[in-house]
Amino acid sequence: MNFTKIVFYLVLFMLTSFAYAQNEEVLELQMEETLEIQDVQLETKYHYGNQIDVLTEKVNMLKLQQEKLRLEHIGKLLKLEQEKERLLLENKLYSAKNNNLLAEKIAIKKRLSLENDISNKQHKLTQIDLEQELDNLSIKNDIMEERNKYKQLEFEAELRELNFRKLKLDKQISERNKQREWNSQVNIPQNYSKEPFVDGKLTISDRKIILDGPIIFGTANYIVERINYFNNKNEEYPIFLVIGYCRGGSVMEGVRILKAMKNSIAPVYVVVKSFAASMAAIITTLAEHSYAYPDAIILHHQVWGYSKGNKTEQLENLRILEEWSDRVLSPIADKMGITLTELVEEMYENSSSGDWMEFADSAVKYSWVDDIVEDIRDNSVIQQPNTEMINPGETILASNNVDQKGNQFSILPKPRPFDVYHLYNPDNYYRY
Repeated sequence: MNFTKIVFYLVLFMLTSFAYAQNEEVLELQMEETLEIQDVQLETKYHYGNQIDVLTEKVNMLKLQQEKLRLEHIGKLLKLEQEKERLLLENKLYSAKNNNLLAEKIAIKKRLSLENDISNKQHKLTQIDLEQELDNLSIKNDIMEERNKYKQLEFEAELRELNFRKLKLDKQISERNKQREWNSQVNIPQNYSKEPFVDGKLTISDRKIILDGPIIFGTANYIVERINYFNNKNEEYPIFLVIGYCRGGSVMEGVRILKAMKNSIAPVYVVVKSFAASMAAIITTLAEHSYAYPDAIILHHQVWGYSKGNKTEQLENLRILEEWSDRVLSPIADKMGITLTELVEEMYENSSSGDWMEFADSAVKYSWVDDIVEDIRDNSVIQQPNTEMINPGETILASNNVDQKGNQFSILPKPRPFDVYHLYNPDNYYRY
């Protein structure tokens, strides 16, 4: 073997030594190579002398290094064995843990599966219960529906019964109302007479007009319209102006009433039942036909008025008052057969205040009233009376007030221009 071959083997030895550190097979290979190297050394020692010694030393060094590497390798192998044992133990422990986890997982899975089975069974049972309850509710609803139908039929039958009873009651009420209406009326033909005063008895028909309360604005319209109506209906039968209690009032309104009475084709009979004073007394006295109860009172006095302003204005008002007095009182004096002055004098002779009052049975001799009647029959009341129609003067009677002194009074409307009140008012009850 030449030197190059020796170097080659040395390099190969070094490589194999390094490889021996990696595994046992490499070490065995290095041992074989070492033996070969020794053989080579023996051969080369003979040929090369000192060079061989040097190489021998290197070989020895390599052997020592190889031994060292072997020992290190053995140590590493021991460590690897220990690590292997440790890893095996850890692997066994991990495997055991995995087995435990797997067993626990299987147990949990079985438990969950069992719980799911139980839940499914419970759900099925609940579903069955719900379906059964639904069926029960459906049955109950059907029963309730049938009951409702039955109740509806009962209600309809009851409603029909109630409607029948209502119709029956309505019929009874209608019959009762008709009977009441029939009973509230006289239901006999009205008997009219051209001569209503016979043997001291006066018969009043439904052709009558009521005069109660003061004569104020509107009273003339109320009376005149009715006089015209009765004339338009029949011009032969008498019209009755019935005075219950009237203190008098507006001269203008009273004169209109007198004109309507005078111009009426049908005769107008004035009937005094209680009290006729002032303008009402003038209407009674100047009527073509007048009647009164013997206890009725008729009162005449001068025209009553008021005045304010300066002297000229008051003189003008006095002139108007005198004019009215002449127009309404002169006819009274003429009927009595005396003058107006004599009438006024007699007023004060019979009363210090000039309020000449006479009962009707005494008033006859003064021509204040034509006839005294003891019996007045009112055939006009053929229906139950009501208060829907009232004389405007009656509203004054209803407006009662009390002053600061405790005296009762009623407010009269202010007379219109050139009008005065001819009103008996000794107690100052009527004020304006």
